[in-house]
Amino acid sequence: MKEPLSSKLLKIALYVVMVLGIAGVLTLPLFLETFTRYFYGVVRLASSYRTFILLFLTMTAVLGLWIIGEMIMMLRTIGEGPFVKKNVAALNRVGMILFVLAVLFIGKCLLYVTLLTMGGACLFIIAGLFAFTLANLFQQAINFKEENDLTI
Repeated sequence: MKEPLSSKLLKIALYVVMVLGIAGVLTLPLFLETFTRYFYGVVRLASSYRTFILLFLTMTAVLGLWIIGEMIMMLRTIGEGPFVKKNVAALNRVGMILFVLAVLFIGKCLLYVTLLTMGGACLFIIAGLFAFTLANLFQQAINFKEENDLTI
């Protein structure tokens, strides 16, 4: 089966985002220092807050890169058909990662509450549920395909 142009473009975009994301994680301490200096001027962030934000951003970025990696692996199955067990497992992993991200964001809300962080936590919960639903749909499609293959 010929791969559609949309999936080729998506694959390219995911690789670009992956490379930029890795570069972003590696330069995060420098970026955070420059960002705070530019927006806060001479006001220095407390060392504990700076450390917390650096750890939080690093953990969320690494988990986000993991999700992108899972999506790239799923796109590699387009040629053989998307309804394979590898994709069900990948969607289940993505759902778990999204729930871990939600827990991280809820934890950040407990320490430093912002509206964007609360919105992010809700978004990750909904996206995690969506990923689990998709995994279930893919599993049902696999079951129907296997049952159909057995009857012919």
